[in-house]
Amino acid sequence: MFSEYSIVLQGKDEKCTLKYSINDHKSAQVWAGLMKECDSTSLRESLDPWQNFHIIDINQKILQLEELIDQLNEWLPNDEKILRKWNYDDHKESVNRLHVHFPEQEKTITDPTKKNQLTKYNDLIHEIEELTFRPNEQRPYLLICPDGIEDIPLTDFLNFSAKRFFGELCLHYCHVGRHPFELYSAGDVDCPIDQIIPQHSINTYHTLRFYDDSCLEQWHMQKFKFFYNQSTIKNKFKFNDPRLTFGYISLGSLKSVNNLTEYNKDELVKLVKHCNTIISWSVT
Repeated sequence: MFSEYSIVLQGKDEKCTLKYSINDHKSAQVWAGLMKECDSTSLRESLDPWQNFHIIDINQKILQLEELIDQLNEWLPNDEKILRKWNYDDHKESVNRLHVHFPEQEKTITDPTKKNQLTKYNDLIHEIEELTFRPNEQRPYLLICPDGIEDIPLTDFLNFSAKRFFGELCLHYCHVGRHPFELYSAGDVDCPIDQIIPQHSINTYHTLRFYDDSCLEQWHMQKFKFFYNQSTIKNKFKFNDPRLTFGYISLGSLKSVNNLTEYNKDELVKLVKHCNTIISWSVT
């Protein structure tokens, strides 16, 4: 059984080793086995793992997205071009409308350059989504996505939770589409049915959370039930379907920082922010 996940971050003048206790349930153990098979050279090059650590100009991100849309439109067929760009009067509408183009194209495009552009497009939309939907909350986390590892079927649906806590290690969504919690958070009631994909596989994608989500689980579920009744999800899944996963699976929790078991949360966030390169990880 795997018990510890250790990841090393390096900054200009600082170094940070984070050690996590791995949960003993099946999902956590399967994830740990997959992580043991890869290393930092497999990280997705187009993705910045440091999410919400820095003050980011959302307009700059939107401009990057629109420039990328121009690049995509150079090769997209005439009837599939992205004709409407960003609506500055309604960020939520923009995210939900533009998101559908990635799943539509990703399933058929094989050219490496085009696939890379699509991946950047998707990553940018999710970055902007984080900035717009909860703009007054500081929710820093590391999003770590090693690629090239085969997905393992997920059978453990009871461990999903919408609640997060500081120091948590979480399994991340790995499919092309939108899962129920993402749709709920985005207020996307009109998502195409074929793009509603609850998480049903485990791969190496995971997050290291450095914030507490104080919202109560029951509060989330009550609001989700109302959202479900307004959305296209109801046309694909019954509300009590166990596959209708809501939230993320906790894989473990932080037990030490540079071998110290006690740490100041604010100081740790600053340290992780400055250690902006992933050097290595290990699973034991």
